[in-house]
Amino acid sequence: MDTSTVPLVPVQPDFRPNAASDAAAKAPATNPLPSFVQVMPRSMLRWEEQGDFDALLARISATLRPADMMEEMWTREVADLVWQIFRLRRMKDTLLDEASYRGLAEVLRPRMSSVPRLEGVEPDKDWASRCLSTLVQRWAANPHAVAGTVQAALAKAGLRLDAVEAKTFELLIDQMERFDRMTMMIERRRNAIVREIGRYRTEFSQQAQRAIESEVAAAPGGAERWSAA
Repeated sequence: MDTSTVPLVPVQPDFRPNAASDAAAKAPATNPLPSFVQVMPRSMLRWEEQGDFDALLARISATLRPADMMEEMWTREVADLVWQIFRLRRMKDTLLDEASYRGLAEVLRPRMSSVPRLEGVEPDKDWASRCLSTLVQRWAANPHAVAGTVQAALAKAGLRLDAVEAKTFELLIDQMERFDRMTMMIERRRNAIVREIGRYRTEFSQQAQRAIESEVAAAPGGAERWSAA
């Protein structure tokens, strides 16, 4: 039996920290995240690695450089939203991969003559249909174990594995659109928070400048010294 491995849908790899994030995590932080932000419950699933989330949070914090409590909370929320985006993309790929047996059945059903007679299937008038059903079941159980057989059947019909991927996507198009809408909603929330941080910093800087000018003007001879400076 052919055991060649040809993934139908490339699964997005889990998030892993790179060298820059390692350095950022080890370097002394100018504005370390306070303990109450660090211990906030992670929006994580049981099989997700907390270390991956912590690395993501460290990298985003190193980029945004939160300066006070408000910015630290926004930074944490941005990390949560980015994590959710990664999760949705991974789930979308996984759903396509898991449903690929349906796409395989749809692609080969009108091409029964391309399906080889499988071991254990007795030749009779329905053998082609039963071979297709068996091949689809084996693909659902372990795609890698029958990848070569499937590729040969598709090649005989002048097709490749991407035909199965395309058909699977067509069957799941409504779900795929919902995933995309959810992802865009989260991306808009993430972008809104980043813009809010920018507005907050601008307003804070302007308020600080006005306060300084007010104090200087109120001091004896302050206005003249300010003008001279």
